[in-house]
Amino acid sequence: MAAQISRTALKSRYRVSGDLVLDTALHLGGGRNPAKGTDSPILRDGFGKPYLPGSSLKGALRAAVERIAPNLNVSACGLFASDEAPGSEANVTSFCLTPLREEHPARKAYRELEEGISKPLSKELKEKAEKHLKNGAYHLKTNASITEELLVGVLEKNLCEVCKAFGAPFIGSAIYFHDASINEANWLGLTQVRDGVGIDRDSGRAVDRIKYDYEIVPPQTVFNFSMTIESGEAMALGLAALALHELQQGNVPLGGIRSRGLGRCHLASETTKVEALDFRNIESLKAYLTKNELKPLTLDDFIQQHIKNLWAEQEASHV
Repeated sequence: MAAQISRTALKSRYRVSGDLVLDTALHLGGGRNPAKGTDSPILRDGFGKPYLPGSSLKGALRAAVERIAPNLNVSACGLFASDEAPGSEANVTSFCLTPLREEHPARKAYRELEEGISKPLSKELKEKAEKHLKNGAYHLKTNASITEELLVGVLEKNLCEVCKAFGAPFIGSAIYFHDASINEANWLGLTQVRDGVGIDRDSGRAVDRIKYDYEIVPPQTVFNFSMTIESGEAMALGLAALALHELQQGNVPLGGIRSRGLGRCHLASETTKVEALDFRNIESLKAYLTKNELKPLTLDDFIQQHIKNLWAEQEASHV
């Protein structure tokens, strides 16, 4: 049976688009540029307008999901280098290749499998993979050809659920975040510059000659949010729904200086739409290809349905 994270056959697609509204000012730094007249200008597109990069949205939403996932018994590695000692065996439920250092035996074993694609699996490499990769490395067989399907099967057992949905160095994401342009109908074309000062930690007073300023996008500015989910799996859809739930509830701050109140925002339910397509349904596929028709859903319905499915799947796996 094909592994769940296989990207070879497209089963379902969901498009989410709507208004991302700033509840407080936003500072998403674009690097130091004295020509902009401020110490820390905001990020702008080629037309000089503020925008939110898809990479920033993905990072913030993935982090929000990773904080909640363990409470749902969903594995989440956290992405960054693990302190797991090289040579230790992969025998814990939260094991994931992504945060391991390149010299870790498990990561080295997978890289060797990857480099040997289309070649027969040697006895030495089989033993190494079985020793260091989780669950016996997907029942590898000596002298069998190393195929893409075999590699995907190994990843299925050796990546956390969040990496399978949001992507990892070993496999592409099933969830795509697009750059969010500013909604010009709700923008006056202006930004603001705020001042800041250095504070002496002992006296609590402003320090002489340590003054700076930074540019912000004002509150109530609206950005055009959009994301695409290409998966029919309950886990990926559930994690995407979890991310959207947190964004809808205003629990995903964006940009910098967040500890001082900046970056609060929410995805507006009333203006957000979800469009679904089941590629396995011939009538739905025909309507999409000939009329560009997709099944409409409300944001609330999508979130509730797929979080419920995620919950049910996790309960079933622990019976």
